[in-house]
Amino acid sequence: MLFKEIPGNSLVKKQLVATITQNRVSHAQLFSGNSGSAKLALAFAYARYLNCHNKSNEDSCATCPSCIKYNTLSHPDLHLVFPVLKAGGTKSSVSDNFLKEWRDFTLKNPYNSLDNWTNSFGVENKKGEKGSIYKDEAVSIHKKLALKNFEATYRVILIWMPEQMNTNAANKLLKVFEEPPLGTVFLLVSEDPEKLLPTIISRLQKIHIHDFNMDDLLGFFKKENVSSEKAKQLVNLTDADLGKIIQLLMDDTQEIDLFNLFSSWMRLVYQIDIVNISKWVDSLAATGRKHQNTFLLYAIKMIRECLIFNFANKLLLKTNQKEFDFVSKFSNFIHEDNSVLIIEKLENSSKAINRNANAKILFFELSLQIIKLLKVKRKFAIN
Repeated sequence: MLFKEIPGNSLVKKQLVATITQNRVSHAQLFSGNSGSAKLALAFAYARYLNCHNKSNEDSCATCPSCIKYNTLSHPDLHLVFPVLKAGGTKSSVSDNFLKEWRDFTLKNPYNSLDNWTNSFGVENKKGEKGSIYKDEAVSIHKKLALKNFEATYRVILIWMPEQMNTNAANKLLKVFEEPPLGTVFLLVSEDPEKLLPTIISRLQKIHIHDFNMDDLLGFFKKENVSSEKAKQLVNLTDADLGKIIQLLMDDTQEIDLFNLFSSWMRLVYQIDIVNISKWVDSLAATGRKHQNTFLLYAIKMIRECLIFNFANKLLLKTNQKEFDFVSKFSNFIHEDNSVLIIEKLENSSKAINRNANAKILFFELSLQIIKLLKVKRKFAIN
């Protein structure tokens, strides 16, 4: 990644470049931000700029031998660490055993999520585990640090989702975070830094990566030849999560009429029309897992829009006219006593779909649960 390829965070980019041009490179840094933000992309751009042979005052050159190797994340002095699962047949649970898969996963979408990574393990992750960074990984890092840099001025050890480190791994890395070998830089990329040990946090220079705004993403997708209207729909659907937007575009699921699918479902469950609910389920089950996940994402968004309509400034709504008209009526049935449970059911259904649950059984059972939850009466009336 080049800095110029990453939307938004202009001030952060300037600050990162300045630490290098002014020779103020910290040996251990924490890039933190929400899911779908530019934290990993910026960490890669920073690592690339560190070792670029012909860097400008703003970005890497993209053509020197170092930059060419960073194009494929295959630079010999770039070491990648990330959560893995204890897969059968592997002698040790370390990132190097899954390096090709993670490179492909990240190069396709550098804004991707931990859930998508662990879901890519398929049947090996039947329990829906998040993955961990184990003690074996810490041992591997120590072995790599015992060797000299291969060719670069800076050896970069990038740790994605360090909050997934178990206690043994974290404790074993404390000393090297504080005093790494000369020419070594640790870049930790986290969504939940509060889960890191306080003793690790105290050793890191912290860089907060902001969420994308609408203008950032519209500018980004204009370069990708995505229409402004479609980009706005995707931004609203995903709450500006660039990783999810790119995944939706890759899956080509945006042709579904999500509004009609959701509104017809809610009418059927409200009417307790079991026969037509069954037909609706059959229709959705035939669309495939990616379409089903997109629909569940949209359903969660619509429930949240109902909550905004009921309890917040209506200017915060991210709806078109059809959605607004529907929400203005349907919001009467979504309130503080059932909304959390409904969203939990939808989120759990999405996780189950990713673990290859039977779609017909899942969506029929979900419909029955929603029937029950829509009948929950509000304890306190809101005028």
